[in-house]
Amino acid sequence: MIEEEIYQGMRKIFQDKFFNELYPLLQLYDNERKLRLVIAIIFVSIFSIAGLLIFCMIILWDAEGHNRFEILKGSIFMFTLAWLVWFGLKKGFENKIKNKIMPKFCACFDKLTWVRGSYPDGDEVFISSHLLPLYTSCNYDDVFYGEYKYVKFDIVESKSGVNSNKSGMIFDGVVVKFDMNKSFKGNTVICPDSLLPMAPAEELVHTPLEDVIFEKKFDVYTDDEVEARYLITPSFMERLNNMKVAFEADKVSCAFYGTNLFVALHTSKDLFSICSLLKPVNDNKQFFQIFEEILSIIKLIDHFKLDQKIGL
Repeated sequence: MIEEEIYQGMRKIFQDKFFNELYPLLQLYDNERKLRLVIAIIFVSIFSIAGLLIFCMIILWDAEGHNRFEILKGSIFMFTLAWLVWFGLKKGFENKIKNKIMPKFCACFDKLTWVRGSYPDGDEVFISSHLLPLYTSCNYDDVFYGEYKYVKFDIVESKSGVNSNKSGMIFDGVVVKFDMNKSFKGNTVICPDSLLPMAPAEELVHTPLEDVIFEKKFDVYTDDEVEARYLITPSFMERLNNMKVAFEADKVSCAFYGTNLFVALHTSKDLFSICSLLKPVNDNKQFFQIFEEILSIIKLIDHFKLDQKIGL
């Protein structure tokens, strides 16, 4: 009950700061949004109509074989251009607003900072903890560094894969890294269940648990079976599933390594997206949604009692 009162207080502080500081600033950019929307509609319409007309040529000209394929490629190219124009205008506007707004947004929390496109420690900690399979390329988007009750946490939006193609994508979503007041003797990894369990590393052994429901959803690999059974309690299983639901993730992975707890939420949803071209810039729903997403991380620190030197 006390914790919920704290969360309500944080919501009240954010609401006051949003309407007093962020809302007036956002209003200054709405005319630019409208202009970008008009430009987007014009060019998307032109490219879409062109794509449709080119596609109709397949029927009107009774094209066959190689000609049909070339015409189809031209049609797809035009529709792709239409999407790229819309996405480019939207993303460019979003990045511009984020640079202006995010520092003030983060100030609504006690200790929170934001950067975009960079997370220097990512490759080392994500791979060494075996949270993610070995990847050859990684792109970072929104990254938040925070602290709550002396527990530091990172929220990292990233995409990683074995090549630049979508078919080689290994991970698309958000990784949350907690610096815990605990130290793990071993390395324990929790992965989504698979028909053919494959250890993320040679030294990690597949460890079946007694909980039948958990076993149907996850596979556990560890080099310290005793510690793994101590860490993965029914209470922890419930909390892990609750986090998956909170972020609307289709899959969730977890790793205990060193003094860190990692949670990887696999989701193609852009969790920190703002500034739709179709809505006013100062639409408060998008910013309150981001607030709740970050607040859910803070709740986990209380939920897991990460500030205490006790077991989970």
